[in-house]
Amino acid sequence: MLKILRGVGWALLGLLVLAVLLWTLSRFWPLPAAQREQVRLLEDVRQAPGRNGFALLWTLPFDGLEPAQREAALAEDARRWQARSTPDVIDFALAATQPAVKVDNQRYCRSTGESCLARVRADTAQFRAAHAGHEGLHERLDALADAERFDSPFRADGATGLFPMPRYQMLMDGSGVHALAFVQGDVPAALAGSCRSVQLGRRLMHGGNTLIDSMIGAAMVRANVHLLAEMLAELPPDQVLPAACERALQPMDADGQSLCRAMQGEFAISKAAIDASLQQAGTVLMLDREHTLGRIALNLGWACDPATTGRLAADMPVVVGSVGRWDVGCLSNMIGCVLSDIAAPAYQDYAARSQDAAAWLRLLGAQRWLRQQADAPEHALQRLPARWRSPSRTPVLSADGKHLQVPRRARDMPAGAAPLLSVPL
Repeated sequence: MLKILRGVGWALLGLLVLAVLLWTLSRFWPLPAAQREQVRLLEDVRQAPGRNGFALLWTLPFDGLEPAQREAALAEDARRWQARSTPDVIDFALAATQPAVKVDNQRYCRSTGESCLARVRADTAQFRAAHAGHEGLHERLDALADAERFDSPFRADGATGLFPMPRYQMLMDGSGVHALAFVQGDVPAALAGSCRSVQLGRRLMHGGNTLIDSMIGAAMVRANVHLLAEMLAELPPDQVLPAACERALQPMDADGQSLCRAMQGEFAISKAAIDASLQQAGTVLMLDREHTLGRIALNLGWACDPATTGRLAADMPVVVGSVGRWDVGCLSNMIGCVLSDIAAPAYQDYAARSQDAAAWLRLLGAQRWLRQQADAPEHALQRLPARWRSPSRTPVLSADGKHLQVPRRARDMPAGAAPLLSVPL
């Protein structure tokens, strides 16, 4: 009996030694070169040039403030966020003294491709009432389109991953006003306002430092380009566009579609969450910082890879990286491996939404060009200028000949979104 017990004891000891050796081997397993390179790309964060519009974006709901007051309000909220004692997300300090503009989340143009002009014509009185008193808000939205970057001073809370975000829903308010102006006969204001909203969407896509900035920007481009296409279809083919449209409606280059800055922001958020998790007792045994960041970098780093720039320029589907399988490092990093695998499938559609925003701009340009040609659309399309098409998505006519269309690349669009990007002729 004693021999049996002694044998069991040695067996358990052997298993323990083996487990420790495997854990140690896993923990010190070198990070693959591909992961090290992706981490380097994501940590190579460079200060974007130009004016930072985040203070105006943050205080967008509040009328009657000078730029210096908006900067001071942002600084105070950032201080309160840093000094808070609970994980709750703070509200605006201005809310205690300043009334905030209220927006109606039903009275704006959506990015699903539905007819915004039809909605306004069916409900003009309600649209007019919903936007009454919003003149100051729309002036701020117009000013925001001139900002070149939107760098937030707020850092994600490591324990929750949360951080204060602007009232992004207010950015879409302008589209409802532009549609209303067109229905009421103020065509120049409607066209100019829509172009400024497209410009703001493009600036958010390029100059934001979080993924939500880029996705909200892409949604603004989609909604306002489709609205412009609807307006132009009801106007003469030789309609002169306001000066505001000249820059806003230019084709979007690869840099404008890039999600590199956004993914660098997401990587910084992930890093803070990992560092906070490692402060909890026992977590260190199943969570390894270096290996987790390496796996997360494979999910995100494609956005900063030079190869992606070429695919964006050619409008080819972006090759999104993914860890794909567990490796030796997961033996001592089970938590990190599970977390990195959960988020991986979503990134393909984020890239596709950005590319679809660029496709919308090309489609609008093709619509404008085609309507100015003397011959039939099916013949004119054969000589469509290169700037209004891409190697993988050349516009085609719908079966009834009344719309110009290209395939939609994003798969995760809201309910009601069509599989094709389409503008009326």
